[in-house]
Amino acid sequence: MRINPSTSGPGVSALEKKNLGRIAQIIGPVLDIAFPPGKMPNIYNALVVKSLDTAGQQINVTCEVQQL
Repeated sequence: MRINPSTSGPGVSALEKKNLGRIAQIIGPVLDIAFPPGKMPNIYNALVVKSLDTAGQQINVTCEVQQL
């Protein structure tokens, strides 16, 4: 298992451990997600998409990074 040095270690705050990205587009089963510079997750890491649907119900979808 490869550890991301920017998100591990005792001196890293809880907010810094969260790599927050923005969904740029969805094409079929593929999500194109934009991250800030230097905050790209490693391949095979899990991404959790949290939002609300049109009825106000919470959405939690777990995805996997396959390509950078």
